[in-house]
Amino acid sequence: MDTIISKSNEKVKYIKSLNDKKFRKKYKAFYLEGIKVVTEILRSKKAIDVMFIAYSEDLLIHSNGGEELLSKLKEESKIECVKFSESIFCYVTDTVTPQGILAVVKIPEYDIFQEIDRETSNILILDKVQDLGNLGTIIRSADSFHVKLVICNNGTADVYSPKVVRSTMGSIFRVKVIYTSEIQEIIQYLKNKKYSVIGTSLRTDKYLSDLNYLNKHAYILGNEANGVEKSLLDLCDELVKIEMENTAESLNVSVATSIILYEQYKNKK
Repeated sequence: MDTIISKSNEKVKYIKSLNDKKFRKKYKAFYLEGIKVVTEILRSKKAIDVMFIAYSEDLLIHSNGGEELLSKLKEESKIECVKFSESIFCYVTDTVTPQGILAVVKIPEYDIFQEIDRETSNILILDKVQDLGNLGTIIRSADSFHVKLVICNNGTADVYSPKVVRSTMGSIFRVKVIYTSEIQEIIQYLKNKKYSVIGTSLRTDKYLSDLNYLNKHAYILGNEANGVEKSLLDLCDELVKIEMENTAESLNVSVATSIILYEQYKNKK
C-alpha cells in the first residue's frame, strides 16, 4: 500500500475539512480518532457507516495497542484503509499527540418522532449548551445511566466536532443525538407521550429528591451562562434544583447532568 505524503491528496483535504462544522454538515460526516474507538468500530455489529479508515504506521506502532490494531486492519477487507505519513496524519487531525488512526464515519440520521415513540427510558434535552467539553461529558453520562436519546436545540454546540467526539470516549455510538429547530413542539409531543418534562432552575423551592421517579422524565439542561430559557421553563411540568451548600451558586452543567441522571438511575432500580 502506497503512503500518502501530499496535502493535496483528496482524502487528506476531505478529512482536514471535517474539522470545520460547515463541512461536517455539507458532507454529513465526521471522524473519530484513537485506538479505542476504532477498535470498537471493528468489533461492533451495529450499523456504523464507516467510509474509510486513515492511519499512520509510524505513529500507530508507538501507541499502546497500536500494533495489534494495525494487524487487524491489514486483515480487514470490508473497510477501506489508507496509509498516511506521520506528518500528513498530524496535519489532518486537531489532536496535539495523535495515536495514528482515525475513522471517517457518516453522521446518522434519525426521525425524532419515531425515536421518541420507540424510547422506553428517560430523555435529555439540551438548551444551547455551548462548551464542547461539557457536551462530551453529558453524552458519556447519558450512556452511563441508560439514557439513549439526547435532543438538542439548534443553539447547542456540534456533538460531531472532534473535541466532543473524543471526550465521549465511544459513547457517541450508543447515544442518539438529534438536533431540532422545533424544540417547543417536541416538548409538547413528549408531554403527549406521558413524559414529565423537568426543567432545571435555581428559581424553585423544589429539589431533585422530590421527584416521582416512577414517571418517565425528559430533563431540560440549559446554557452554561443563562440556564434554560424562560419560554422552555414555562412549558415544564416541574422545576427542580440540586440540593447543595449555599457557598456555591450553581454547578457546571455537565456535573449537574451527571448528578441528575445518577439520582434517576438509583431511584428507578
